[in-house]
Amino acid sequence: MILNLYVVKEHIAPFFIGLLALTSILLMNQIFLLIWDVIGKGVPFLTVLYILLLYMPSIFALTIPMSVMVASCMAFGRLSSDFEITAIRSSGINPLKLNTFPLIMGIGLALFMIWFNNHTLPESNHKLKNIMLELAQKKPSLQIKPFVTFTDFEGYYLNVGAVNYKSGQIERVRLLEKSTEREIFAQNGKFITDSNKVILVLNNGEIHELIKDKRYRKISFKEQRIYIPMDNEEIRIQKDFRGERELSAKALKKDINRELQKSKPTKIKSGKIYSMLVEYHKKYSIPAASFIFILLGCPLAIRVKKRGIGVGFGLPLLFFIFYYVCLVGGESLGDRGVVQPWIAMWFANAALLIIAIFATFRANKLS
Repeated sequence: MILNLYVVKEHIAPFFIGLLALTSILLMNQIFLLIWDVIGKGVPFLTVLYILLLYMPSIFALTIPMSVMVASCMAFGRLSSDFEITAIRSSGINPLKLNTFPLIMGIGLALFMIWFNNHTLPESNHKLKNIMLELAQKKPSLQIKPFVTFTDFEGYYLNVGAVNYKSGQIERVRLLEKSTEREIFAQNGKFITDSNKVILVLNNGEIHELIKDKRYRKISFKEQRIYIPMDNEEIRIQKDFRGERELSAKALKKDINRELQKSKPTKIKSGKIYSMLVEYHKKYSIPAASFIFILLGCPLAIRVKKRGIGVGFGLPLLFFIFYYVCLVGGESLGDRGVVQPWIAMWFANAALLIIAIFATFRANKLS
């Protein structure tokens, strides 16, 4: 019992070291992706921090299961390199039995991650979507990219040559009114928003339009205001609506059954069903990896017989890359129905489980 508790203790510090390192890597990647969306665009610093906080659960969903393998490799690597594994083996104890308590903890962690993926993660994803909608509503310029036609304003197509995201100023503006097909050109402009409309104030421009009998008219202006109505009911519906990543497994199951009932006459599954099934299986497959990574880490570290950061991160790196590639690739293939969603989400787990069993068998023969 004392020996088992000693081994468990050896896992604690490496687990948090691995969690900190892996989370930092993925967080930096997320910050890089956020640079275009919010950072440096005049969004308040506290709002940026809140957005990053809401991203954290999606990062933890991956890094917590991965960190257990770092912990296992570093713990058993140290025991092996300090010849404690040799001493345990000489006393007649199979070193692999030392992995019993960590495996039990892995099962507990997997159960916790299932709860986490079904409660904390969907809620954070939902709040994240809503705060991005609110930002788009308050600062429409955040959504606009230079030289890319913006179509989200009902009844208008907008194209600009430059955007100052901090001030909201747009330059070299071209606005097409779909109902009249008149085009408005302006040197610059700015958005003003209130509760039920967006006002686009344009400066120093021209209005070009065809009137009756195919006559052409051009009107110059110093200032022109375009009132773009906002559908508050539509915005409310968008905020209330939950996509696949904002639902628990139970809610996903209900939606899947509902979609399957719709598809019964044709017996053809829609893309929506496939994506929901992928998300449903992902809520269980990633937590299950916690157990598999511990099962894999122990025999590998014992055979390598090295300690430190090198074995703790270097050894699991190949498996992390394999797992992540399978996860991302499987999600893409599963969403399109190229492979069955359950295969797409459980393939990496099954492959690593086979490797873990084989490694355990080989290590057991050497014991």
